[in-house]
Amino acid sequence: MSDNIEIVNPNEQRKCSFHTIRSYFILLCFIVLCQSMITSAYLSSIISSIENYYGYSTELIGIALSSYDLVSVISIPLFSFIGSKFNRAKLISFGSFFFALGNILFILPYFINGYDINQLTNQTKNSSFDEFCSPNISIESLYEPFTRLSSSWSYYVIILSMIIMSIGSSPFYTLGITYLTDHLNKDDQPIYTGILYGMVALGPGIGFVLGSYFGSKWININDEIDSFDLNQNDPRWIGRWWAGFLISSTSLFFLSIILFTFPSSLSNHSQLQQTNQNESSTNFQVFRKNLIELLKNVTYISISLINAIENILVVLFTTYLIKYIESVFNYSSSYSSILTGLILLPSAILGTISGGFLVRRFHLTIFGCIKLIFISCLISLISLILILFLKCQSNIRYSFDDQCSQKCHCSSLIYEPVCYENQINYLSPCYAGCTNKNQTNYLNCHCLSNGTTVEKGLCENNCQMELIFFFVILFLVTFFETLMATPQLMIILRSTTESLQSFGLGLENCLMKILSQIPTPILFGILIDKQCLFWSKSSLFNHSTSCLIYNQKQFSFTLFLTIILIKIISFFFISFLFLFHWKKQKSILIENSGEREHLLNNSSTDIQ
Repeated sequence: MSDNIEIVNPNEQRKCSFHTIRSYFILLCFIVLCQSMITSAYLSSIISSIENYYGYSTELIGIALSSYDLVSVISIPLFSFIGSKFNRAKLISFGSFFFALGNILFILPYFINGYDINQLTNQTKNSSFDEFCSPNISIESLYEPFTRLSSSWSYYVIILSMIIMSIGSSPFYTLGITYLTDHLNKDDQPIYTGILYGMVALGPGIGFVLGSYFGSKWININDEIDSFDLNQNDPRWIGRWWAGFLISSTSLFFLSIILFTFPSSLSNHSQLQQTNQNESSTNFQVFRKNLIELLKNVTYISISLINAIENILVVLFTTYLIKYIESVFNYSSSYSSILTGLILLPSAILGTISGGFLVRRFHLTIFGCIKLIFISCLISLISLILILFLKCQSNIRYSFDDQCSQKCHCSSLIYEPVCYENQINYLSPCYAGCTNKNQTNYLNCHCLSNGTTVEKGLCENNCQMELIFFFVILFLVTFFETLMATPQLMIILRSTTESLQSFGLGLENCLMKILSQIPTPILFGILIDKQCLFWSKSSLFNHSTSCLIYNQKQFSFTLFLTIILIKIISFFFISFLFLFHWKKQKSILIENSGEREHLLNNSSTDIQ
């Protein structure tokens, strides 16, 4: 009788069969999917609902959103520098948990305050003067506001939630990527990172779809809105914006629990590499040395600046594209979201995966990646210039206050739009001089030049062909913008040593936050507010809250002219980097040819 005795090395760590790099990769993909879904798309698709619910301007919303990137300027370099000293998988797990916590905190004010649908009735103390022209009495003081003045604590809770989400997402694209690449060979790194960034691109697509679905649902589940004559095209509409955060937070909680079980290393090579990183990241002198080394790296600094400038366009599109389509093409928030998601989703995924495929298929060097970025940037710049000349040819205009309507003493606190012959929008029947109504129209409108009847609702803006061309061009812009993602990442990784890769990614991300992600929502929020024609007002302090109507032509021209100028600056830096490496390649070729000629001369001399 013999016993089979298994000898186990006590120093060897037993690993679960689930703890593989592919399992980690799948978990990381779903984590960045949820993160990009919320921050890159879902928030932008519900901005109008948040503005109407809280009564915030676009500038205030931009400041709140920028707090997400402001905090990450500190948190990302901190995680990148000291994160390698700890279990990176567990740090990403904690980050996922904190991001989910931030999601819950964002919707907390709604569950505390709720929403009273009766705020939309706009009833007065004397209902006989409601909506109509009243030449013999001033009724401004009789109206209640149709937007609420939200408690200031709610705004600070939103900022706090964005800060927590920012801290939570800090290790995703630094430690998360280096943990992945440490367990992959160099040939597999482009395709894995390409798929990862493909999931990052998929997130906004799902976010737009969710934003469209929940944006089409009224904010309260049990409210009956039929009696309020309210639909999605009404600027006062408030969608069920809080629901998407529940889905994201629930998913991230489960993912964080699973990822928490992963060890600090999945292979001996990675463990050795992490040990070396731990030994080289222990004091401030090493930090300063690494920082100086990166700042002297022309390729690294140039590509980081290019990424930051290009990211301005990404932030701008993901934050305000829905509002742009709503305002310029007169579509509802939910319909604008679904259109954006259906167009940008396949374009972004195809672009990111194609970028990874091209890098791997043709074994692109740093110079090869730069050439790919140069071509992509040039094509997207030309496409953006075409959008500048694409205008919605519409004769619709807005009439707020003229000599006739001034006699009616119309209230600026009430918004009940009516349309005259599909050409002129009036803020309310009062501004058209109407004194009566039936089921569909307002009658006896003495401020009209021809006819005495106006229809309920805004005039229809027929710009279908312009919208189709807009999305075709936007598809091309998105494809070539996302095509640059993997080549840009490969340039950063290949232009720095392995010991500096995590820190380099963190510093690049920090630079991106400072130059693009922090100022863009604020500055463009101010720029968009400048295009506002009519603000909703609060009667409590008689101050403007959220914008209901924008100047369509000026909005479109100003926005895309600014985008093109930014793109030209980016193209300038890409051209500089291209010429820098072209000269470098040329000098190497001359040097190699000189050595070859010298060897040939020596060999011919020996023969003689």
